[in-house]
Amino acid sequence: MQTDREAREQIVQIVGELFQSGHLTPTGGNVSALAGDGETIWITPSGLFKGALSEESLVHITPDGKVIQGTNKPSVEYQMHFRSYRARKGITGAVHTHSPIATAFGICNQRFEPINTDAVFLADTQIVPWFMPGTKELAEAVAAALEKSRGAILQNHGLMTVGKDLRAAANRAILIEETAKLQLYMKQFGGQVSLIPDDWVKKLAGFADFM
Repeated sequence: MQTDREAREQIVQIVGELFQSGHLTPTGGNVSALAGDGETIWITPSGLFKGALSEESLVHITPDGKVIQGTNKPSVEYQMHFRSYRARKGITGAVHTHSPIATAFGICNQRFEPINTDAVFLADTQIVPWFMPGTKELAEAVAAALEKSRGAILQNHGLMTVGKDLRAAANRAILIEETAKLQLYMKQFGGQVSLIPDDWVKKLAGFADFM
C-alpha cells in the first residue's frame, strides 16, 4: 500500500505531465490516488489552475466528500473517483482527462479498429453516454463501464482511466488519446486500410492485461 506522501507526490507529477501534454485543461479534469489507509483518497481541487498544483493544493477526502486534510474544495467528480476504485480490485490511481481527440472519438461513436497492437489492447474501452458531470448517475455509469475495462470514454466530456497505480492509469489515458489520434490520421489519409489479421488480433488480446 502506498503512503499518503507517495500518493500526493504521484498526483502532482502526473497532473503536471498531463497538463503539459494537453490532456487537462486549465481547470478541467481531475486526478486521484488511494490514501495510505486504503479507504480514502487524495484528489485534485475544484477550480484551481492545473499547471501549478502543489502537494498543499490537494485534498484528502472520505467517500461522502468530507475533507480530512486540505483547505481547497475537492473536485466535483469525487463520486466518480470513489466508484471507480470500487469497480475493480487492486486499483490505487484514477485519472479523468479532457483529452480532445479521444473525446471527439467518443462523441462520434467510434471504436478502436485493429490498426496496431495498442488498438487491440484498447479494444475493450467502453463508451459512456452523457450524464451531467459531478452527479451520482455519471459515477454509477462510469463504474459499470470500468468493470469491463480499465478505460472509458465519457461522451461529450472526456476520459476516465484506472490502474494498479497512478502511472498505469495515466499511461492508459495517454494511450487512448494517441491511438484515437492515429485512427483519425488514418481516416484523413483515406485509401486502403491495412488491419492486423484476425488470428493475430485473437493472439494479441491475450496480452491485453500486460499494459
